Amino acid sequence: MKENQGSASPRKKVLFVITKSNFGGAQRYVYDLATSLPMDRFEVTVAFGGTGTIGSAPGSLASMLADAGIRTLMIPELARDINIKLETQAFFALVRLFKRERPHIVHLNSSKVGGLGAIAARIINVFTRRSLGEVGPRIVFTAHGWPFWEPRHIFARSIIFFLSYLTVLLSHRTICISEYDTRSIRKMPFTARRLTMIHNGLSPIDFFSRDAARQKLFSESATAAHAQDMWIVTNAELHPNKNLLVGIDAVAAHNAIHNTKILYSIMGTGEMQTQIEQYIHARNLGEHVKLLGFVPDGRRYMRAFDTLFLPSKKEGVPYVLLEAGAAGLPVVASDVGGIPEIIIDGESGYLRAPDDILGFTEALGKLAADPTLRDQMGQKLAENISGDFSLESMMKEVTKMYMM
Repeated sequence: MKENQGSASPRKKVLFVITKSNFGGAQRYVYDLATSLPMDRFEVTVAFGGTGTIGSAPGSLASMLADAGIRTLMIPELARDINIKLETQAFFALVRLFKRERPHIVHLNSSKVGGLGAIAARIINVFTRRSLGEVGPRIVFTAHGWPFWEPRHIFARSIIFFLSYLTVLLSHRTICISEYDTRSIRKMPFTARRLTMIHNGLSPIDFFSRDAARQKLFSESATAAHAQDMWIVTNAELHPNKNLLVGIDAVAAHNAIHNTKILYSIMGTGEMQTQIEQYIHARNLGEHVKLLGFVPDGRRYMRAFDTLFLPSKKEGVPYVLLEAGAAGLPVVASDVGGIPEIIIDGESGYLRAPDDILGFTEALGKLAADPTLRDQMGQKLAENISGDFSLESMMKEVTKMYMM
């Protein structure tokens, strides 16, 4: 787009687009960027779909951005479900959006909106250059973990890999949030110069104290009843990728044979809510497995717990690992994605294969039996993240991508 050549440069219009507006890691990323970009240099708008299904209402990201004074736009056609009719509607909705808003920078987040949005923005690039003599939007795509690593049929994974590759080719710059994800796509032709690895960054957290956090989350009687237990937490969307049924089985296996019990709390909402509730009820696990629902600014409650548990099948670089480190907690997690770039097995936590229930049970048992070990590992993780995972560092690197 043409810019004023006078003494003062106009603000760059940045349009973030993300498929879902319920609050998870990708939404945290968009929120942090949107609310941290300097207002004297950037004019920010965030566009999103609902909470996953077609026609669903806006999620918590919408209200959080509104409270922060960020302009938002709802795109009802954006949904998680894959359907040719819906994809076509969403694509043309994005074309209309980009044509109307005329952003300098389109920052795409999530796999679906990455592919559709990159094509739509390229079309707008051609249109604006030919009819208006202007330069169309710069396209930046952040890959929050590649979807072709999700457990699917090999044919489906091959198609998804090709579409992910196409998204990288159509974007001016793709941000990978882990070295693992960067290596996964860099081997493809013509991608190396389009990729930049930028780890997620954490803003300072005003943690509640241990006692205050427990009082806010649980009744006094429940807190007293579990005073001798090891408290662990998963803060995640209730989605198959998070592998929560395996996590529940690991906790149940531990509690069946050990005197020191584990109280397992799960923060979050999502499509598996009813299934998980039924799973807990059918196995009579409700005494030691608690679904807390969506907890606003849940990271502030991290010190209520002794350990973070993340048994996911697929991850990028989860914010919750950084939040656990800032709170001084050790981590038991799956050895997938970018997690090993943060957690050192045996030093700051334990890493196991996603389907290794016995491995998770054994790792949790070690921490339950040894509070000193928990403290040592939590301190090690705090040291590991102290320099390389700041929001300030992330903002600096992302802003460079906008100005190239």
